[in-house]
Amino acid sequence: MYKVFSNVVILALIFNFAPAQKATAQKFGHFDSEFVLNKMPDYAEKQKEIEALAGTYDKEVRSLYDELEKMRAELRASEVLLTPEMKKDREKAIQDKQGEALKKYTELFGYDGLYYKKIDELVLPLRNKVNQAVEVVARRYGLDYLFDKAESIGMIYTNQVHDYTEFILEELGLKQEQGN
Repeated sequence: MYKVFSNVVILALIFNFAPAQKATAQKFGHFDSEFVLNKMPDYAEKQKEIEALAGTYDKEVRSLYDELEKMRAELRASEVLLTPEMKKDREKAIQDKQGEALKKYTELFGYDGLYYKKIDELVLPLRNKVNQAVEVVARRYGLDYLFDKAESIGMIYTNQVHDYTEFILEELGLKQEQGN
């Protein structure tokens, strides 16, 4: 009798908690934002513009550092001929030029520099568009979490069954070619 009673209690517990487990199950998926962005025609144009800007900014900064190196070489070459006061003046000019170069580099490539502001200006609207499509796809497929495998979140392995990149491309109106 005790054995039957214990089996009934165990079955009651299983049936009682089974719906709760099903309700708390979470659905995961992943997609590749870089792949999606590379499928967007505007993205390639924006990338070219950003690369051209980076080249221009790099030339500006590099020219300042080249001038600085030239000033240092001239000081080394004529150091023995200079008076201590002249040497001190040239060292001060070198320090000023180094400060100018660093300031220019920070202004262009620093955390809040013009380069990164331009990236935000050009690419952020496209990323926002992708994020909106991601949200639509996640809601449509009842996903609790949708990870971006292009970001560095440590996804070592992903099962293709859970890849929602195609659905995001579809949501954005970008047809996926066969063979990819």
